[in-house]
Amino acid sequence: MFYYPQIFFILFALFTVCTNVLAEDTDYVFNPNDPHHSLYIPDAPTKAPAILLLHASTGIEKVNYDWATRLKEHGYVVFIIDSFKPRGWEDRRSVGWEKATQAQLDDVLPAYEYLSQLQFVDPDRIGILGFSMGGFDVLNVMESVQHDPKPYQQISFKAAASFYGVCHRLDKGTQLRANTKIFIGDNDDRSTTQDCIHLVNRSTDNHQNVSIQIYSDALHGFDNFEFPASKEVIDEKGEHYHIGFNEAARVQVLKDLPEFFDRYLKPQP
Repeated sequence: MFYYPQIFFILFALFTVCTNVLAEDTDYVFNPNDPHHSLYIPDAPTKAPAILLLHASTGIEKVNYDWATRLKEHGYVVFIIDSFKPRGWEDRRSVGWEKATQAQLDDVLPAYEYLSQLQFVDPDRIGILGFSMGGFDVLNVMESVQHDPKPYQQISFKAAASFYGVCHRLDKGTQLRANTKIFIGDNDDRSTTQDCIHLVNRSTDNHQNVSIQIYSDALHGFDNFEFPASKEVIDEKGEHYHIGFNEAARVQVLKDLPEFFDRYLKPQP
């Protein structure tokens, strides 16, 4: 009998914590004006095409701002959304893969709706771009679903670019819809490269405009200039993989990505 009050107290404390966490998730409402998000607007005389940018597991990094700046200078409105800090999270590790990816997916539709309503954005020319975890969520968004699609899978993005999205974590048999392209290194042991090739092949067999660009001697995160040439990482699931910057691959992808978006988001002569 002596221990019962202590047990009751512990159970009550656990119940309170779980209730607070669930309430926190349920109560969260995406705010496009949150200061953690960033909107890049080009100097354009007419309505411009736009790109929604999704960050990786570590949150928004310098490479994301660099890409946004370059794409803005190329004529695109770019909206970087932060799916962590507005929720009070530090990174994916602090909440787990499933919770982190679902939060980012939940942000996609309201972010798209915000972008499409901006007076300087052409709502018929909006694309999506994601890196690593964000690249995985781009693949989820662009999944070809015949029955009961999620709200974010009903968005008509005109072009989708997934940088080294984790293809092997998609459901078996997943196929993508047009127009989607995966950018990945041939030595990526995180995604992995071969799984992404299989994904693209399944999608093209279904007559979808889905493609892959593979960069020689490149690892996961090859375009991130803050990464060393190679570094082993162990995630919270115990998976071992490598990240690494590759200068030659970055130089090439700086040309390839704008060309991909231009093909579908800019009027062709």
